[in-house]
Amino acid sequence: MAAGIAYATLTPAELARRWNELQRDPSAPDFCELDEYGDVIVMNPPRKPHQRIVAALMQQIVQQLGGEALPGLGVLTRIGVRVPDIVWQPQPTDDDPASPAPPLIVEVQSESNTRAELDAKVAAYLAAGAREVILVELSGRIRFFGADGERTASAYGLNLSLPAGTYPLAG
Repeated sequence: MAAGIAYATLTPAELARRWNELQRDPSAPDFCELDEYGDVIVMNPPRKPHQRIVAALMQQIVQQLGGEALPGLGVLTRIGVRVPDIVWQPQPTDDDPASPAPPLIVEVQSESNTRAELDAKVAAYLAAGAREVILVELSGRIRFFGADGERTASAYGLNLSLPAGTYPLAG
């Protein structure tokens, strides 16, 4: 253990094992993530407008790219097991948590998300192997990120639109 560090982070294998144990635990929270130490981060359940956006984007992604888009799949990252709103993969897999990260990940900002949290998630998904991370902000702005930073358009050529009446989410 390094000097000045009180607790070691879990290895990827330990995080995956902890995640799978948590998934099988009937007393575990319905909506949660794990930090890099394996501690549970309890999340608020998403609201209807948030879920409408997720459903609409999943449908558009599959229509434009094929493959499989899923909500709520754990992704193994350097900051723990995080659960983005949508993951897309060209071929279905049963990996949970996913490692490496699926090539396309979407985060729809909730009122409880901080900018620091979203920055950390975008960076962690990209470092874990995602080719593109899409961030939908509370204002309705859709942003695209890759290993080279923010992009003006999707690397996959996606043309996404949000359901009428869902934005702004903050109010």
